[in-house]
Amino acid sequence: MNQNPKYKEYDACIVGAGIAGIFLAWLLGSQGKKILILEKNAKVNMNGADILKPSGINVLEKHGMLQELMNKECRVRNHLSVFHDGIQVDHINYKAENERGYFMVCPYSVLLETIYDKIQAIETVELLVNQSVSKINEVENGVYVTLNSEEEIFSNILIGADGTKSIVREYAGIKAHFDYYDHVMYFNKYPITSSVEELNRLYVDKNGGLAYFYPINNTEARCILGFNMEEGKNLKESGNKETLIKRLKTFVTQSDDMLNQINSLDNFLTFPLCRMHSEQYFKGRILLLGNAAHSIHPITGQGMNLAIEDTGELFIWLSKYFNSEISLEEALADYQEQRFELNSKVLAYGHRLAGSFGSAEDFMNSLNSKIQTSSRDLSILNKI
Repeated sequence: MNQNPKYKEYDACIVGAGIAGIFLAWLLGSQGKKILILEKNAKVNMNGADILKPSGINVLEKHGMLQELMNKECRVRNHLSVFHDGIQVDHINYKAENERGYFMVCPYSVLLETIYDKIQAIETVELLVNQSVSKINEVENGVYVTLNSEEEIFSNILIGADGTKSIVREYAGIKAHFDYYDHVMYFNKYPITSSVEELNRLYVDKNGGLAYFYPINNTEARCILGFNMEEGKNLKESGNKETLIKRLKTFVTQSDDMLNQINSLDNFLTFPLCRMHSEQYFKGRILLLGNAAHSIHPITGQGMNLAIEDTGELFIWLSKYFNSEISLEEALADYQEQRFELNSKVLAYGHRLAGSFGSAEDFMNSLNSKIQTSSRDLSILNKI
């Protein structure tokens, strides 16, 4: 309980308005909890992952969102062809590998806007943009949070959903371990083509090249390209279309209609890649969620799904706490117990796969169709 009535009081303050933060705010707000979301940018970032694997779909379906997303041109897919050095080395059939039998391509903006629209109808959820945390003072019964506007609030719990460079994690003194990759990825979208409509295709090569093409709605296709850092820098700085396409054609063998649309890397979004895992997910009344707790190489297509799974699990235990069924320490310990080992195994899989491009044999030995289709069976994950 807040001992100083001059502070606004909340059940939870969530730092970060990405998918994990927004989703948790909606779930808790739907139970009547008073939630404050802090977003450091002037507007919520609508750029993010597109792939919903069965593990993430299961959580969204549980909370009544699946059909709504189906109605918004999110694409249902059930096959992925995988190539190494231009030769097909695997064809992953979701119908054979996973009970759900499909995955979805749902633009991050569509998913975020769908949840954000729900939040706007809940009076107990408040979103502040251009706001972050400048000071945290945890006390026995809550957390006093000073915003960068110098306003101060009091919250029962503080949740960091603020990405790999989490301010909340830093304030809490929770250590995280980083492995940065000598690899960079570029993201863009183009008009959909017949090859993309036909099939999702993922290409890698022994020199660190990567290309992934898939539909994001009925008219547009996502184009993801990847290179080792130095090569990517040189290709981008040169601006030479012929050089870029020539390089891509060394390993992209069934997607000429997509390559024909690419002129340069100038209009592509990009970001550095890393594996990151926090040593713990909570400390006192401060906890971490999604990319504030872990980050995975995107070749797995699992990052957004892990965040959604984390959120669904955390909601279960926070609901028990807010209903006075268990203590906060028990709730957060159970959340960590359910998610930490599983996340660690999936991150290890992604790390191994990202480092296996050097030969077709290594890549094939690292690619696991069960895990790639988001199996959470520890008997499979423990073999990584």
